[in-house]
Amino acid sequence: MARAWDPKKFDAVYSEVVCNHFGLSAPPDYCSRYRSRYKTLMKRFCDLASPSPMDVLDIGGGQLALLCKKLWNDRACVADLLPPLFAYLETQGVETVQWNLCKPLQPLVARFDIIFFSEVIEHLPLPGHIALEKLRRALKPNGIVICSTPNFYRLRNLVYLALGLRIHDYFHMPEDRDLGHVIEYSRDHLQWQFKKAGFKDCRVEYCQMHHCPTNPVFRLISWIGYPLFLIPRFRDNLLAIAYAG
Repeated sequence: MARAWDPKKFDAVYSEVVCNHFGLSAPPDYCSRYRSRYKTLMKRFCDLASPSPMDVLDIGGGQLALLCKKLWNDRACVADLLPPLFAYLETQGVETVQWNLCKPLQPLVARFDIIFFSEVIEHLPLPGHIALEKLRRALKPNGIVICSTPNFYRLRNLVYLALGLRIHDYFHMPEDRDLGHVIEYSRDHLQWQFKKAGFKDCRVEYCQMHHCPTNPVFRLISWIGYPLFLIPRFRDNLLAIAYAG
């Protein structure tokens, strides 16, 4: 049985615990621009989660873990490369772990029912299946990974290619700092990475989590080309749901 989704409660909690704190270290319009991503992921979580509180891990900034804690009192944990907001998350009852997925260390094993892996895999300068295998080890049997990442064939990339602009950051050995997008995945490539990592069932879909580009020129191009998002291949995001064996 899935959980009930309350959009008004989500909006209130998102504004209170995410925008009022995470927004302070981000561009002024960050929270409004990316609200649709968080809403899409939390709605999908609702479809998959049991009614009772679960053990949830958020790989990244911690916004999704915090939302799960505040909306449903899940046992939430965040793992990130750098800990700038760990103190705030801990005051909100979210466990924190410093974890660099590019290194051999495996600090979490068989602990979580669901792991959020949102907008992270494209920043890792190593084969995606290596990081995904670590997440599989952190899951309980039959646990789930919810993964979102940019679609390599999105409209933005087609425009960049046509204009001769660089799509990705330069690929280099891992460092103890955040990197730009060093790789972006196609739907079949992401599916292959999950299979290689040992996941038994994985579904990858094209998804449009609408937001306005910050560059005025590309914002105009996005508006003009918006009807193309009706073609799944050109949508901005991939959303993967994968089950551990």
